[in-house]
Amino acid sequence: MFARLLSRYWLLLPLLILVVVVIDHVEEPEVFVLEETIDMRETRSDYYMSEFRSRKYDVNGQIEYTVTGDTLAHYPHNDRSEITAPRVELHREGAQWQIESNSGLFDTNPDLFTLNGNVIVKRQAVATDPLTIRTDSLTVATESNEVSTDAKIEISAPTWQVRAVGLKSAIDQGKLTLLSDVIGRYEVPGQ
Repeated sequence: MFARLLSRYWLLLPLLILVVVVIDHVEEPEVFVLEETIDMRETRSDYYMSEFRSRKYDVNGQIEYTVTGDTLAHYPHNDRSEITAPRVELHREGAQWQIESNSGLFDTNPDLFTLNGNVIVKRQAVATDPLTIRTDSLTVATESNEVSTDAKIEISAPTWQVRAVGLKSAIDQGKLTLLSDVIGRYEVPGQ
């Protein structure tokens, strides 16, 4: 009886095996490639301030610089602060520098400001004419007293104007190095 049943449905056995293989293949789970996840600790600030003012004093108790801005968010994983509308005032002997921009980053080791978007630097000095520098980005290292950029700059004073690409300056030494494409204009006072 089994032999007669097997002979009668012998074509059915390979068809059943084929159905089992196809169903197993169709129901095989898809392999998903996961994107790299973001460590939320790196994107979460540990404190936030709005309409803030911060000062740093030198060893003699004199104000070295003052920082104000619309907002500040500090990120502890790299000890960096993001600032909206920063305004930095550097207090140096014989001169005061006022720097403002649309946004900025502040790293504390060493004290380094990276300012971006409509950067305006104004220097008021006792012995010299006022000076204004305009650029799109600027780095200010307060400990080494260096200012630098690779962007286009425009420097203007009452009697002269200079345009260039790139700038390196030692604030306290009064040295200014223009990197390339320098164009200047000087007007003799009183004419």
